[in-house]
Amino acid sequence: MDLEKYARQVRSGGQGKALDDLARSEAGAKLAAKVDGEKLTKAAKAGDMDALGKMLRDILSTSEGKSFADQVRKAVKQDGR
Repeated sequence: MDLEKYARQVRSGGQGKALDDLARSEAGAKLAAKVDGEKLTKAAKAGDMDALGKMLRDILSTSEGKSFADQVRKAVKQDGR
């Protein structure tokens, strides 16, 4: 899957605003605060999928992460996907 193409489709579709709102929400801010931005950037630039996957699993293993993921799923499904 071309993630950049998918991201453009989501942004231009009905889900874009809902996902932006979630990212800017209090829950989104709390999750963002738990992420080591430098570590994330380094892993992404290096293409280190193992490190990126571990970061995502660590976040999603929390109750806040699970709740946020559920909200994202609902926002994406609102546009029929």
